[in-house]
Amino acid sequence: MKKKLYFFQVNYPYGKSAHIPYTAGQISAYAFADKDISANYSLEKIFFLRDSIETVITQVNSPSVVAFSSYMWNYNYNITAAKLIKEKYPNCVIIFGGHHISPGGRMLEDYPFIDYLLHGEGEIIFRRLLLSLIGLDTAEKIPGISMRTENGTITNPEMISDECDFPSPYTGGYFDKIIEENPDTEFMGLIETSRGCPNSCAYCDWSNMKSKIRKFPLERIYGDIEWIMNNKICVLGSADSNFGLFKRDEEITDKIVEAKLKTGYPLRFQTSYAKNSSKRVFDIGMKLEKADMNRGITLSFQSMNKEVQKNILRENISIDYYSELMRMYNNAGVATYTELILGLPGETYESIVDGIDELLNLGQHNSIYIHNCEWLPCSIMGTKDYVERFKIKTSRIPLNQPHREPDENDTIPEYSNVVTATYSMNTDEWKKMNLFSYAVQAFHHMGLLQFFALYLYNEGLSSYKKFYTDLLEYIIKNNQTLAGQIFNTIDNYLDAVIAENGTLSCRDERFGNVQWPFEEYAFLCTVYEADRFYTEIQSFLKSFGIPENVFSELLSFQKNIIQKPTETENGFEANYNFYEYFTDILNGKKAELKKARSFIAINAKSFESWEEYAKIIAWYGRKNGAGTHIKDKYFNQEIMQ
Repeated sequence: MKKKLYFFQVNYPYGKSAHIPYTAGQISAYAFADKDISANYSLEKIFFLRDSIETVITQVNSPSVVAFSSYMWNYNYNITAAKLIKEKYPNCVIIFGGHHISPGGRMLEDYPFIDYLLHGEGEIIFRRLLLSLIGLDTAEKIPGISMRTENGTITNPEMISDECDFPSPYTGGYFDKIIEENPDTEFMGLIETSRGCPNSCAYCDWSNMKSKIRKFPLERIYGDIEWIMNNKICVLGSADSNFGLFKRDEEITDKIVEAKLKTGYPLRFQTSYAKNSSKRVFDIGMKLEKADMNRGITLSFQSMNKEVQKNILRENISIDYYSELMRMYNNAGVATYTELILGLPGETYESIVDGIDELLNLGQHNSIYIHNCEWLPCSIMGTKDYVERFKIKTSRIPLNQPHREPDENDTIPEYSNVVTATYSMNTDEWKKMNLFSYAVQAFHHMGLLQFFALYLYNEGLSSYKKFYTDLLEYIIKNNQTLAGQIFNTIDNYLDAVIAENGTLSCRDERFGNVQWPFEEYAFLCTVYEADRFYTEIQSFLKSFGIPENVFSELLSFQKNIIQKPTETENGFEANYNFYEYFTDILNGKKAELKKARSFIAINAKSFESWEEYAKIIAWYGRKNGAGTHIKDKYFNQEIMQ
């Protein structure tokens, strides 16, 4: 009788959407390509949803081996399931692997029901471990393994792999049953076209993986894309660290677009683009944009500060090159977003403000995503030496999962470790840095005051830095205003994070039963009472000395250009050439404001509810600047005689 193998790679669902358990399928496909494993083991089930532990245990029947792929979103769930399975089946072998498995064998001491830990890439070492369990290999000799021996716990050095010609879990049928048994689920798939990363960013858990970049065979990649297409997978992601690094990535993009045009699937494609973004990445972005598959091209910096870049072992693209890329993408109408990480060692309030100001000066008005730094145990930052050197302090908080509906039946909490203090930043500064970042993201990149900021900068009346630092100061001082109340609420949430009893998102029943990141929460709450906000904020805006005749017109334009839940008009009148003026600024061109009585046409939309508006505009549309009408394809200005 064959030994029964069960695999766990569970993740949270997002409404009707769920992730295909790619890692579990990939490792299983490689293992069962071995004739001795296929002759001696049977893969009974891959668990991919966070069903109740009680339900799961009833589906595990007389297991010989149970393997768990672990990351921060399933670590405690896996621990709980493994313990109960071991209690029920004490002879079962429990294996843990994945990015959340700390280096060394400490987990074996903490959790005696775990038998083996696998560190690093899993395919080869998992196959060898299965072979060792039937006497065809020696577990103690497997690289990247932690295990108990007669002489105590051992941890072998990780393997540096050159192999990448692994069989596909898609075309191998490892997900067919999952698709068949879940017909109403909108699946999100994942492919690999290459593996490895040339960078060693300290905050990333790829940073300790020493293998070189390897390419998967094109034949396998094209087969995976065809499977994704035929099985109507809604969202396709690439697990590559630097998509667009190789010339063939354009050909792969062509195949993905071809699948979309042929069948409608996948609806979207998302990936991590090559850090040193190039003309090739631009061309890929254009292909995806034309096929309506683009969710924004990433132009990542993580930090604009040289000291921080040195501390995190990262080199950014040059400012001149970034500026050139911004002009290129803006002129082509391709959405981009720039990512920063808040709380990296060396960062201060002043440096984060200066960095954001620099990005705005360079023309990044579409979207900046500012993430809080999370401490990951398998990263360079996760090492004891790094923590001590840079005085890293973290707050352990419930897992931050924006846009997910809370599940009252899920009683197993997962956690994040957020960096809230370093040698260069105390917790008060961390909080102020966050508040500033939310202000810029909500009021500039989501559009609420963007056109005032653009006007003031273009006319030499204020820098972006002054506008948004003054705005935050005004909001904090005037806590009776709508903006003041919103940011006071956020401030309290941040205090709770520091005290380790809060999280970096919140729920508001007006906008549905999902968790909102604070910048999106601020945007939605402001639009909900837009008239009050624009009335109250006028005293702040007038302090910059805008001529009165321009001010009233600009205020009207700013209010009307915001995408609203219900709109009955298809446009509005203006007495200045605002369409031409702001389009030129956003495209990096010289702009001149002129009097011109005109009608500004917009693509008026009507949403069934605030919940639908929040999902389409703040969640799905944020990377594409959906908060305003400025990028509507119907948006234009007709000069009136």
